[in-house]
Amino acid sequence: MKNVLLLLLACACSSLQTKPSLSENSKETPAWLYSPYDECREEEHLCATGEAKTLSESDAQAKINLASIFEVQVKSELSVHSSSSQTFPWQSEVRQEVQQSIQESINQVLEGVQVKKHFKKAGLTYALASLDRARAADLIGGRMQKIDHELEALWAKRQRTNLRKVVKLALEREKLNERYSLVAGGKRPDKVSYEDIIKWRETRPKAEPLALKIGQAPDWMQEKIKEILTESGFRLVKGEANKVLSLNVDSIKEFLNVQGFEKYTFTLNMTSTEDGEKKKIISTSETVTGRTQADALLKVKTFFVAYIEQHLSDLDLD
Repeated sequence: MKNVLLLLLACACSSLQTKPSLSENSKETPAWLYSPYDECREEEHLCATGEAKTLSESDAQAKINLASIFEVQVKSELSVHSSSSQTFPWQSEVRQEVQQSIQESINQVLEGVQVKKHFKKAGLTYALASLDRARAADLIGGRMQKIDHELEALWAKRQRTNLRKVVKLALEREKLNERYSLVAGGKRPDKVSYEDIIKWRETRPKAEPLALKIGQAPDWMQEKIKEILTESGFRLVKGEANKVLSLNVDSIKEFLNVQGFEKYTFTLNMTSTEDGEKKKIISTSETVTGRTQADALLKVKTFFVAYIEQHLSDLDLD
């Protein structure tokens, strides 16, 4: 909520729109003070009021009150699937990521909130804020469309190494669809539902054996790959298995004429094998400087972890 407050205060201060007139001398209290939709067309706008001692504070409070329409739903709906029969070790983390993504999308929508009316009485200033439903629906719908494209592409592959991304996208779309319904009056049909994903996961082997063979690689990289594979439903075994993932990180010391620093190029190679035949090979490199090789390697940790999370499914282990 703190982020929403900062965003709305910034919008209130930076807005270039013409300020609504302030009815200081009006003898009649406007109806919108207690019933915003006496002034707004509910089918076209979402509206809310705010009150404070100053004009800018009342504007900000009206926008915050309007934002709370979305905030309440974000907090209440994220628990919808908490009782699902299918749970994942990363479920809580994914829900936090979804909540953050939802909040970012709603913040963008709330940038379109405008203050339409002001009223002043007994030392207090009142503001009426409104949000155009059609514009909000376009913004939320646009984000949902991007999710649909990515989700359908991942879903078509049906790979367990993509499961976490698929679950996150499906949940995010579902939560956005609730907000879309709020401003558009109805939900958009989905092609891939959370329930579809759970049903598919339950048909897959619970612990399919996979041999992980490591040449040389830092501990944090080994742990990340083991984590993803285990979460995806593979049982890591020693020795031989029908499916094998080979991992190796090569390092080359580059020339660097700077005292106290060294320059290295690290190359990550991963190969998948099934029934003795190679299936896929993926590789990426990154060059970085550090005081030592170990220091340089730590600097590429974020890059390699992101690559592994994004591309492990390219090995077609499923």
